[in-house]
Amino acid sequence: MNQPPPREEIQPRFGRLLAVCALAVVFCGVLVWFAGTYLVDCCGP
Repeated sequence: MNQPPPREEIQPRFGRLLAVCALAVVFCGVLVWFAGTYLVDCCGP
């Protein structure tokens, strides 16, 4: 009987995922800092 060759399992790239998540956290932190520093008086009385 002909059996198909075993499929190679795809290795998850945790390093790349971790780098993307860290970059997203840093970006959100910079965005919050920018908004708190420069946009505080935009809607005040």
